[in-house]
Amino acid sequence: DPVLLARALEWAKLFQARIPSLKRVAVDIEVYSPEPNRIPRPEEAPYPVIAVSLRSSDGLKKVLLLKRPELGEPPTNMEGVEFFDTEIELLRESFRVIRRYPLIVTFNGDNFDLPYLRSRAFKLGMPEDEVPIEWSPNTDHARVKHAVHLDLYKFFTNRSMRVYAFSGKYREGRTLDEISVALLGEGKVQIDRPIPELSYEELAEYSGRDAELTYRLTEFNDELVLKLILLMMRISKLGIEDLTRHNISAWIRSLLYFEHRRRGYLIPNEEDLRSLKSRTDTRALIKGKKYMGAVVIDPLPGTFFNVIVVDFASLYPSVVKRWNLSYETVRCSHEECRSNRIPGLSHWVCRKRRGLMSEVVGFLRDFRVYIYKRLAREEADPVRRSQYDVVQSALKVFINASYGVFGAETFPLYCPPVAEATTALGRYLLTLTLKKALDLEIPVLYGDTDSLFLWNPPREKLKELIEWVSQELQIDLDVDKEYKWVAFSGRKKNYVGVLRDGRVDAKGIIGKKRNTPEFIKKLVADVIGLLKKADNVESLEEVTGEIKKVALDYYEMLRSRRIPLDELVFRVAITKPLASYVKSTPQHVKAARQLQRLGRRVEVGDVISFVKVRGGDGVKAVQLARIDEVDPEKYVEHVRTALEQILEALGTSFEEILAGTQLM
Repeated sequence: DPVLLARALEWAKLFQARIPSLKRVAVDIEVYSPEPNRIPRPEEAPYPVIAVSLRSSDGLKKVLLLKRPELGEPPTNMEGVEFFDTEIELLRESFRVIRRYPLIVTFNGDNFDLPYLRSRAFKLGMPEDEVPIEWSPNTDHARVKHAVHLDLYKFFTNRSMRVYAFSGKYREGRTLDEISVALLGEGKVQIDRPIPELSYEELAEYSGRDAELTYRLTEFNDELVLKLILLMMRISKLGIEDLTRHNISAWIRSLLYFEHRRRGYLIPNEEDLRSLKSRTDTRALIKGKKYMGAVVIDPLPGTFFNVIVVDFASLYPSVVKRWNLSYETVRCSHEECRSNRIPGLSHWVCRKRRGLMSEVVGFLRDFRVYIYKRLAREEADPVRRSQYDVVQSALKVFINASYGVFGAETFPLYCPPVAEATTALGRYLLTLTLKKALDLEIPVLYGDTDSLFLWNPPREKLKELIEWVSQELQIDLDVDKEYKWVAFSGRKKNYVGVLRDGRVDAKGIIGKKRNTPEFIKKLVADVIGLLKKADNVESLEEVTGEIKKVALDYYEMLRSRRIPLDELVFRVAITKPLASYVKSTPQHVKAARQLQRLGRRVEVGDVISFVKVRGGDGVKAVQLARIDEVDPEKYVEHVRTALEQILEALGTSFEEILAGTQLM
């Protein structure tokens, strides 16, 4: 088809076009805040800016510090540090540097750094034409008049980027420290007292490191992040600021609208589309969903060695391409197409025309699977290999999110039959593959969405299964993981195993969340470290015994109150005014009200640190608590929750560990 060939060549030119390196500066500020856990509101900007750190692509490394009488005379030998007698002079110099760069990079600069600089400058009497920042409390973004503003916080918290581009290397992406440790191997400077109490040297190191980390997140791995952003701009037809501030559905909407306009198609009215194509056949098993999702095959409980996981290469995008799924092709108006049914559903698919979504997703999927994924592995030239890897990563982000948007009510091309047909075909393909594996006498231990766990499959039978799927189902099946061993508890989405390279893979681990007390994070880390030591049945039994001992040690430390108070702290942010909590009062709000009663102001955005205690509210702000007030029993429940899924998979339980012990 010459039309399809021409469109494929257009995509190829876009993917092959050179991705430029952008001149940029990273900006970080520190504010003198008398209350360490309070983030001052940018619209009020009540406290002085005491540090502005700048790190640029042309070698600039500068920290601008405000002279403060309480710190005495500033040192004279601090390289790259400039001191200012007045705050307005410091801000003017910051703005002068910022104006030299076409790209300004921050971490959470939309919500704090840039709005605060703007408000503070006005508060000090600086005229508007000297302030290069545009912002209003009614907006969720800050712009720079002469430049593009890239807020990395918005980019890294995007779930599609976290899961598909960075393979879940970081958990939430809400702190600079978490992302930097995960991607750069280096985190923020750790301080043991509030910022206003730091010396000039300590403040310069602390703030300078933040700007350095922010910049390096755009530089590491041959500028991977910037290249990803620029390529996804090209695919989505969005600018940097729109792309990085919106979720994946906005990217896909922009791409599809572009394709409609390019071809002279009318973009359908949302109400018309919903009135014609809103019915679904299946019932969701998950509350809030409109249709049945993926299939999960119950696991066989126990521990199994030499387990191979096979999965479909880009299952849902492959389904969208092969079965011609698009909002205009599913349940089309042609009477003669009604016989072309989706297995298990009443929906049919058009035979007369190629669906727009099917074509676009098919192109992106094929370019990734057959060209760029292979080139990223095989290309000898490191520069070209890096670009190929960027392309395949960007394509992965788009194609993996593409089908789900049609089942999201907020999407303007909302079409539940498309999403329902996609998951139904996924279930159909996984079930057929499972039956074929059993026909080949390959034991199947577990299955989830697009993958099967096979127990010790002979290589020739594994090869036969992969070839059968390719020929009969016309979809690619690949070996995804190889485990030394896997232990299943018998519950879905709950297993733990060690991969051939020694990494621990545990599904359902709790205890890594941001507000989890530090001692529980340490306990989970210790347990994972022990799991890596198991290579065979005997060593796994030994490791299970060691894990029981470690869990018991932590329990005894809790009972005897030997865990420091700061490791027992929960940290949760206040997200709305305290007065608005009427029907229910969360624990962190109880702690916040305790502080309020003692005269401390508590505002939205403040992070409340609290511990769980006996009696009263059941919690206390850490500033008011003593170690002897802590309720060990409440923390034991958190230990149980963090470990129970690993222990279940290993054939034991927390109750078994605690047998014979009793809380004081």
